[in-house]
Amino acid sequence: MEEIFELQWQLGAHILKNIGLDYGETLSDPEKSIVWIENHRKALSAELAELIREVYAHGFGTSNGRVEIVDMLHFLVSLSHLVHVVPADIPFQQRGLEESEVSAGAGHEIAPEDAFQACALRAFLTLDALQNSLKWKWWAKGGGFKPEKAREAVLALWSCFYEFCAIFRMDFATVKKIYLEKNRVNFIRQDQNYNEDTKTEADNEALGV
Repeated sequence: MEEIFELQWQLGAHILKNIGLDYGETLSDPEKSIVWIENHRKALSAELAELIREVYAHGFGTSNGRVEIVDMLHFLVSLSHLVHVVPADIPFQQRGLEESEVSAGAGHEIAPEDAFQACALRAFLTLDALQNSLKWKWWAKGGGFKPEKAREAVLALWSCFYEFCAIFRMDFATVKKIYLEKNRVNFIRQDQNYNEDTKTEADNEALGV
């Protein structure tokens, strides 16, 4: 996981450099970091929506579903940089990704569909908690950035991520393999002036996961 954190730092630095910003400086600037927490929260929300659409359209175990989960990982690691979460802080990361984690409290396995819906709802509510750690209600007085609440929300998102991985039967080796391939694609996209209007899923589909 330390390697993934470092690679994501390099990608973040590359992306921000393309728009005239320094990644390290942005993370250390309270005003800029709040903006980028919200940017990455929105991006992670979009990836969650894409994962849900993929599951509803094609079920579990699809290659693209696994890629969507790793796309979520990209933004989750970036959020971790922003709220100062390091790999050692992450729940379950020492235990690895095990299929046995997808189980009910009573100890018996639950249907993947039920586990997925529960995890998707929890992830959505956690993303809302992250938003509520920021001062986003422009019509209301008071409030302000609450860094500890933001950090708690990001740690809770890590728990959701690991559960999604378990539902899709992805161990850490699989997650890392897909991450490395998608990280390479993301660098290429940036170097080729990634455009939201012209992008396709061809490079994702070519990953062969």
